Amino acid sequence: MKKIAIAAAAALAAAGATAAEVTLYGVVDTGLGYTNINTLHAPTENRFEQINGYNMGSRLGFKGTEELGNGYAVSFILENGFSSDSGALGQGGRMFGREAQVKLHTPYGTLSFGRAGTLMSGAGSLDVFGTFADTIPGGWDGIFNIGNYQGNGMRLDNMVTYQTPTAAGFTGYLQYSFANDTLSDDDDSRANERQSNRYAAAGISYRNGPVSAVVIYDTLMYRHYASSEQVDPNGNANVGDSRVLSVGGSYDFGVARVSAFGQYVKGARSGYGDGLGKSATFWTNDKDNGIGIGEYFDADGYNLHLGVAIPLPCGNLKLASYYGKLERNDDPENLEATNLNLVIGHEYNFSKRTIIYSGVAYKQLKLENDVEKREEIKATQVIVGMRHIF
Repeated sequence: MKKIAIAAAAALAAAGATAAEVTLYGVVDTGLGYTNINTLHAPTENRFEQINGYNMGSRLGFKGTEELGNGYAVSFILENGFSSDSGALGQGGRMFGREAQVKLHTPYGTLSFGRAGTLMSGAGSLDVFGTFADTIPGGWDGIFNIGNYQGNGMRLDNMVTYQTPTAAGFTGYLQYSFANDTLSDDDDSRANERQSNRYAAAGISYRNGPVSAVVIYDTLMYRHYASSEQVDPNGNANVGDSRVLSVGGSYDFGVARVSAFGQYVKGARSGYGDGLGKSATFWTNDKDNGIGIGEYFDADGYNLHLGVAIPLPCGNLKLASYYGKLERNDDPENLEATNLNLVIGHEYNFSKRTIIYSGVAYKQLKLENDVEKREEIKATQVIVGMRHIF
């Protein structure tokens, strides 16, 4: 009798799930990696380790859709990130740190609410820029991808996104975060909006046959500190917001897909995360794990990319190069950071759900002024791994 009751309950649960079109899905990505790191002020470092999510971040997700009729529908995505080598939660320990979205689909466009990747993130269901303009969009980690462009990898809380219907190949986007990171003292319930970091973006994409193109303008609106919170003796803690104009695209020749982009950056407080736990930092409150010095500055500059993806009988080959430069504003020493990435990646499909990937990447990150070289990191990374989708 118990067996019959259990079977009936299971059948009802399955029928309910089918009616609601709920899907459980995930990715497990793990492998081995060797990294050689040379810096100016430390001994050469060699690492051989088990790696996680270097081709695609490991995750467990739930998604579903309810059709409301007349072109209306509601959908949701709840996506958890984790480390396949340890089982630890990713994204600061959040249960659904990769994405937590509910979406209203209408004939006039789609509204999305919740935690999500930005239009520049290279991550999640709202990623636009990487999909249209980067040879290695999202996924690839370590020195293969982190910091190749401003805004890469950015996921934010309290996000609202509007996506227009596609017409003649064009799609428009608007995005706003009321408070970027609630784990780092941002709070969208504060009366003074300037007490929290916020984000806004607008963009348009175009796709027609082999041609893809995208333009995005976005800004990080940084929180303002009270005089009691400022540690700068000159009281300059509240420097300006960051603004970035990004233009890119790709063309698929059939035998190869060529991608390129350019960015103009104003007011950056950090950049060029090296996948090794550090980044070029220009602003005191961002100095943790950075290679910058503790002063209140921001920086202007640019980022460039050119790459090609080539389908081969033995898999897919990706060749990519990235170069960028950021120079600190109002700095008598003219401190600047330059970044170079060179990447070779390969993916071989064992099946529709399992691939073997491998790659070699080189990164050079320099921080120097008119007088001396403050820091330089030269890193080479070799990886091989397996990604399984379920």
